[in-house]
Amino acid sequence: MVDDRKKILLIVPHMPAFDSCVPLIIRLHKRGKVDVKIIINHRLIKIDSRIKQILEASGVSYVVKSFLQIEIFSWLQIARSDFILTHSDPIAYGGKFRPRDTFIKRLKKNVIFIQHGMVQQGLQTKGELRDVWDYYSQTLLIWADLPNTATDFLAPDVADRLHVTGITKTNLLGTWPNQDKLAAELSKFSRRVLICHNFGFEAERYSDHMFEKALRVWTAAAQSRPDIAFILRSHRGKRRNNIEQKIAKVCIDCPNIIRSERHYGIMAMATINDVIALADCVISHPSTTILDAVYEGKPVAVMNSFQPMFECLPNVDNLDDFTKFIEDDTAREQNKTLRKIYGNVSDNLDKAAKIVEQQMNKTRI
Repeated sequence: MVDDRKKILLIVPHMPAFDSCVPLIIRLHKRGKVDVKIIINHRLIKIDSRIKQILEASGVSYVVKSFLQIEIFSWLQIARSDFILTHSDPIAYGGKFRPRDTFIKRLKKNVIFIQHGMVQQGLQTKGELRDVWDYYSQTLLIWADLPNTATDFLAPDVADRLHVTGITKTNLLGTWPNQDKLAAELSKFSRRVLICHNFGFEAERYSDHMFEKALRVWTAAAQSRPDIAFILRSHRGKRRNNIEQKIAKVCIDCPNIIRSERHYGIMAMATINDVIALADCVISHPSTTILDAVYEGKPVAVMNSFQPMFECLPNVDNLDDFTKFIEDDTAREQNKTLRKIYGNVSDNLDKAAKIVEQQMNKTRI
């Protein structure tokens, strides 16, 4: 029997691509109206066994390759596919070493782009990368209506390609293997507060003055409440040495401030969702972490907020507000506003899948 379904390919070089795109590709596979395939970086399989478990359980066809093989030798799989699903548009977010983007454009492949961040340059903000944001993708799946200011930096025809689906990013991974061990380590504390910050990563948005003030607030709170664990997690992107050094000093001065680091420490290799699961409440700069926590049912507060979408959340830029929030579980009530905006994840995945199927089946290849 000949399978005449159109084919969509997902390339997963790193964890952000997995988190953003795999939930939708699995939903497409379950619906059975298009043929799906994944190429995934072998390093992801190696560092977290849960990823292979998810892929095996999903029934999605996948191939494991090295990062170099993905970039240099994926052209044949791209050529054999009708559509490409990506969280990184070949024009808007193309990197310096991205041969696969060149293959996609030269082969004139149809691309479906999916939003991956709650506050994303090129969608919610203009950012620093470029003045005008254009996209190669013929279809862009976004989580919510864009702010009015987006018309100032989006290329003229981008708006016609936008489809609002609600949030489609969700945590697929099972319980972290070290969860029980870490929970036991933290059990001596009465509460666990997760603080996620972007200091050192987005210098144009978060000034040194904001950082120094935050350090004073964190230090004062930690010293006044030694019974509370403050888990400090920074953005996985670029960092500045002077900020890292000051944070390291604060952790020495306040033993109950514990760093969550990707490559070392008691939370090495833990994902953001693994750490959220251990926390009683979450404080974050404007980022997708806020939605991760909201959908995990955790009380959430924001610091250094600059967008209207976060007005429903407590702001904890000063010590009084910070202290009030970490001691008050009723703060989770504000989560309902964000859930209403971003919707039910499963329903959203079906909505996104229908859009993808419609786009694929109406396009002549």
